[in-house]
Amino acid sequence: MKKTFFIALCCFALAVFADKREEFRDSMGRLTGTATTDSYGRVTYRDSMGRTVGTATKDSYGRITYRDAMGRQQGTATRNSNGSITFRDSMGRQQGTATSDSYGHTVFRDSMGRQQGTAVRQSNGQTIYRDSQGRMQGTKK
Repeated sequence: MKKTFFIALCCFALAVFADKREEFRDSMGRLTGTATTDSYGRVTYRDSMGRTVGTATKDSYGRITYRDAMGRQQGTATRNSNGSITFRDSMGRQQGTATSDSYGHTVFRDSMGRQQGTAVRQSNGQTIYRDSQGRMQGTKK
């Protein structure tokens, strides 16, 4: 009985502290990369061959900083009080925005306000990305 309880406790602990992994696929279903979130909230992005291409970390103010594989800052993302996210490059220039609604639909716009694409989260947890013309570009699960 003690051994079974110990094994169950270990499995629970591993599940709580396990890294979360998401897969990105292109429109043909081929793996294009992964994003792994560790227990500290740091996200590591890898390409389809498993090579690290970048990281993302969130500071105490909620701003996300993106870095390339060499550790150089590539940009930031900040969320305002309306829930809209603003993306900026490494020099602080606005590159675009993302706005989401309560139904799981996200619209991406460039710095001039032109729609660049959408993302729709489905009930099974998969997110489908489409370009501004409505063509499927890829998925995340």
